[in-house]
Amino acid sequence: MKFSELNLLVVEDDDFQCNTVINMLRSLGVVSIFHASNGREALDIIRRDNSKPIHVAICDLNMPEMDGMEFLRHLSHEIQNVAIIIVSALDGKLLASVGRMTQMFGIGLLGAIEKPIMLTALNDMLLKYEYPERELLQPQIEKYFSLEEILHGVRANQFEAFFQPKVDLKTGRLVGAEALARWIHPEYGVIGPNAFIPQLEQSGNIDGLTFLMLEQSAIACRSFHARGHLLTTSVNLSLVSLDDPALADKITQVIHKAGIEPQYIVLEITESAAMTNAAQALENLARLCMNGFALSIDDYGTGYSSLQQLTRIAFSELKIDQSFVKDFSDNKALRIVIESSIDMANKLQVKSVAEGVETQQDWDALRSTGCNTVQGYFIAKPLGLTAFYDFMENYNYKSVTSPPFAAQTQHRTNILVVDDNNFTRKTLVSVLKSLGFTCITDADSAESALKRLEAQSFDLIITDVHMPGVNGLKFVQLIRTGKTHAKPDTRVVVLTQFSQTDVLGTALALDINGFLVKPIIPSVAEEKLTQAMSEALHLHPPLAYEAIKTEFRSLPNSGYRPPHSHELPAISAITVDMHKEHGRNKNGNVSCHTIRSLRPGMVLKENIYLADGALLMSSEHTFTELTINRLNDLRELLTKSSYSVQETYEAIQQPPTTSGEFDLRTES
Repeated sequence: MKFSELNLLVVEDDDFQCNTVINMLRSLGVVSIFHASNGREALDIIRRDNSKPIHVAICDLNMPEMDGMEFLRHLSHEIQNVAIIIVSALDGKLLASVGRMTQMFGIGLLGAIEKPIMLTALNDMLLKYEYPERELLQPQIEKYFSLEEILHGVRANQFEAFFQPKVDLKTGRLVGAEALARWIHPEYGVIGPNAFIPQLEQSGNIDGLTFLMLEQSAIACRSFHARGHLLTTSVNLSLVSLDDPALADKITQVIHKAGIEPQYIVLEITESAAMTNAAQALENLARLCMNGFALSIDDYGTGYSSLQQLTRIAFSELKIDQSFVKDFSDNKALRIVIESSIDMANKLQVKSVAEGVETQQDWDALRSTGCNTVQGYFIAKPLGLTAFYDFMENYNYKSVTSPPFAAQTQHRTNILVVDDNNFTRKTLVSVLKSLGFTCITDADSAESALKRLEAQSFDLIITDVHMPGVNGLKFVQLIRTGKTHAKPDTRVVVLTQFSQTDVLGTALALDINGFLVKPIIPSVAEEKLTQAMSEALHLHPPLAYEAIKTEFRSLPNSGYRPPHSHELPAISAITVDMHKEHGRNKNGNVSCHTIRSLRPGMVLKENIYLADGALLMSSEHTFTELTINRLNDLRELLTKSSYSVQETYEAIQQPPTTSGEFDLRTES
């Protein structure tokens, strides 16, 4: 709609300020302008039966007879669809509060402007009115459904999962979808959740719908993967359901029956559920986490929480409620709340997700805060399964955002994938292609990979460990000792399930550049590969790598001996001691540091053990960026989260090395 087609109402008691706003509106092309000096006059104008209905009202707050807030309260009871722009000289926090009140009244709020009004701000607010009205999933008529009607709908499978896309903010790539229950009513069409969720929860009948959504979502998730899109699928879990002691096992059975790994299912728990004190609920959540499910705290910020309570559950995702996201880019207080939430998520080493992203401005503002993932109407509304298939196939991340430098250079990265399992190898190649990598070669054994290295050079090698013949660790050792045609400093990432802890220390000792945990999740893989290609790598002499034991009972015995190999006594497979620097003065204070606060140059003053008792890293090890990153990769397998280290002059000059923040420099 053009500005010249709008009918505007200025509600302002000060004549000078009123005329100023009217002149601004005329300069923007608005022709039809009405004026009222208080809320009562404004209501009379809106109620007039004429051919010029008011589209937008620009309303002051402090006015005689009926002030702006009372006017808004009365306006909420009117049938007319009038959008509001609030203007006032009052404090910005008060404006934000009135804005929230306006939305709670169900009135369309275009925004709030602090006086003096600027022409550009007024123009931006009016432009918002031109956004097309979105199709509502819930019918406009208000219809009450009895519990029996709702339960009949559940038994008749009238409920379907609609899917709303979740997109990675850094790359713009599609990484997941949230399943949202919709009632496809035979008479009233698509019914939204407010019409049935409260009754099902209050009556204790929510489990039937929950498991129906789980079944549909798991089957849909498998179909996404079959179409080449390895997305995670999020499903909401009610607090009421957590009272069932068998809940975790029931959910696991449903997911396994659908043929999907739990790692691809995110269970969203409301903040009130996460904060519960019920031991049974906490046991269910812990068991779900142990079974491989990712847990997300949904609607974060709307319940009663504390940092201490949040640490009681091993959640991997914090979801910021849409009530904070809406218009936060223009609201200083909301921005502080969101930035603080995202900062807390980063420090807790969990992903942050923002829902309710509706505009490019929301997208850009959230991206600047470091938020990981977003969903909302700016990307797509919740879609039926067939419509989501179409969206998935036609989605172009470049239309949403420009890819970062790393994404722009991915097509130039030459990758070799080595895995004897045909399914895993093809899946990984598919993931790499979905991430934008185009130069990919694969091999079904280390021997085949060695032949590939004779004919071609690679920037990155991703190898499995458990392979017949030459196992993955021996293969990496050959590369690091210069006994292949690959450069010894070629970046190497190891595929693992973290179940064979005896090989982890050896992998660290071989200075690998990261772990990829099976099953492969695209967003995680992209983060790990970016890290692998960017972290500093300083190799040790070949003899140091030759002394590392690479054969274990859990791995095939290769018997492979490259030409001119020397027999050397093997050091412990899980002790990284080649980084010790003896005879060097390392004066400095010894203090306790978390893994995330370690810096290159610090010296470890105690041994680091895995949870099963295996020694991972020896005392007196000098930390490098690479070994700090590997400890971050393995932190969930360690017995402690902080260790005694000694500060050195070199460490004082270095900033902390944190997983997830990388400098895309090129190492020679």
